[in-house]
Amino acid sequence: MGTLIIAAALLVGAAAPADAIRIYDLKGRLVILDKPVGKVLLGKGRFLTALALLTKDPVSRVAGMFPDFETLDPDGFARFAEAYPALTDIPTFGAPGAGSLTLESALALKPDAAILGLGGHGLNASSEQAIEVLTAAGVPVIFIDFRNNPIVNTQHSMRVLGQVFGLQAEAEDFVKFYSREVSRVTDRMILYSGPRPTVFLDIKAGLTGECCFTVASGMLSTLIDVAGGRNIAKSALPDIAGPLKPEFIIANNPDVYIGTAVGSRSRGWTPGGPIVLGAGIDAVLARRSLISATLRRDIAALGAIDTGRTYGIWHHFTNSPMNVYALQKFATWLHPELFADLDPEKTKAALMSRLLPVRMDGVYAIGSLPFTANNSEQNQ
Repeated sequence: MGTLIIAAALLVGAAAPADAIRIYDLKGRLVILDKPVGKVLLGKGRFLTALALLTKDPVSRVAGMFPDFETLDPDGFARFAEAYPALTDIPTFGAPGAGSLTLESALALKPDAAILGLGGHGLNASSEQAIEVLTAAGVPVIFIDFRNNPIVNTQHSMRVLGQVFGLQAEAEDFVKFYSREVSRVTDRMILYSGPRPTVFLDIKAGLTGECCFTVASGMLSTLIDVAGGRNIAKSALPDIAGPLKPEFIIANNPDVYIGTAVGSRSRGWTPGGPIVLGAGIDAVLARRSLISATLRRDIAALGAIDTGRTYGIWHHFTNSPMNVYALQKFATWLHPELFADLDPEKTKAALMSRLLPVRMDGVYAIGSLPFTANNSEQNQ
């Protein structure tokens, strides 16, 4: 089907007016729009954050969306709803349950386009039936991505969104900022020839009693690579993601442990539960939840627990152009001396200011050791 879409777009492109908007999306497809769109369907609700980085009225540009934002990040969704009360009136589609529309019903909202992801929760590149329905209805389908190759695809995706909504100047401004902050890590790592610490990335740490799900490539694993770490899952998993046996993790005894946080304050936290980070979360709760996650059976035996090189990172950076903050935090955790002067918190503050009037302040990364003058940035 993808080949047909590309071929059709190329044929249309030959006859398209000179001022038509030609977009090469994250699947490499040419999509042609005669003008910037008004309202879209979001195949991931969390893409709203990306749109909010480009415009102060993101909600007004959404006709309907997949409900993953509210279900997976309720604290962040609540902050968006506080700033944009109309968000709670946006119809959701594609998920079972009361109040969720079918995709066919969502088309009655008359969207000008649909923004889908390459993978993950929501409508994505593998949702063939949904793509067929949208295409048959004459709704252009445009793919963006912050997961598969975060650094490269984030910049491309933001430029695509700029074209879709007529926000090219805003998109270029963000990409310039993003590229500059990425280079603060990559420029040093290009010249670095020292040891690279081994890392175990514990995905959704503490969400279940099972140990341990992880990713070997893409997503946050890519950021570990770029920040100068060695993900122990690379030699063990045949696929992008999957479970690691506790025996393997203990035998490898990684230098650094990083757990991803999927907990929320609004849903409550109990010891042994998932790590809690994100909007509205303070350092006390964040650190308590991290330490609790590291006391789980199998994990507690790791040497990184004894040395204090245990950290938590907000899981939803996997789907966010704010992933550059996670990259910088990884760099300070993995190479604290090399990046002693890097200030990820300043980068986070700049990102948060771009989201105003949404107040997304909170702790998004945490170390097991409390902040002191001696360990400074690496553990905040």
